[in-house]
Amino acid sequence: MEYAASFLRLNHPQPADVILVLGGGMDDSRYWRAVELMNQGNAGKMVLDAEAGGKKYGKSNADLAADFLQSVHAKDTTICPVYADSTYGETKDVARCLAPMKVSSVLIVTSDYHTRRALSIFKARLPQYQWFIADAFAPYEDGGSPRMPGDNWWKNRRWAKTIVEEWQKLIWWELVERWKPHLVVQS
Repeated sequence: MEYAASFLRLNHPQPADVILVLGGGMDDSRYWRAVELMNQGNAGKMVLDAEAGGKKYGKSNADLAADFLQSVHAKDTTICPVYADSTYGETKDVARCLAPMKVSSVLIVTSDYHTRRALSIFKARLPQYQWFIADAFAPYEDGGSPRMPGDNWWKNRRWAKTIVEEWQKLIWWELVERWKPHLVVQS
């Protein structure tokens, strides 16, 4: 139980043609981690996944991402509109966005607890690319307790829920989704 959280985390950033920032998360820590990796020379361009389906107060997450990128004067960053509601489904949207870019290697940036499953899914669904992974640590507040790194996840209800939910998703991927017909996405 002690290592349940650390097993989910992978962090092996490598230089790639493009950095892919997965949608989701509760803040913009994934984006800022990708900027850090770009500044270190890991890629010259970034693709930012953003949900394009639903709207809240008249704007989709893709609209909000476009406004955000404009406000921070982001360079070499494009938005990939995502219509799927799962990492598995997101690969289809990513394939559509990466195809015209003519890239062969991709560095994924996602939340620390999501890295193992995300890398496994993208490798299986889009094997035409070489995949690397980097984690983004996203501190959040839960009743005044900042999220702490490490394996003390069971000491906070919010952290425990996140780890248990991610394990459920990882098990579902390994036992069910990985074996679906037409697993590979054609771009």
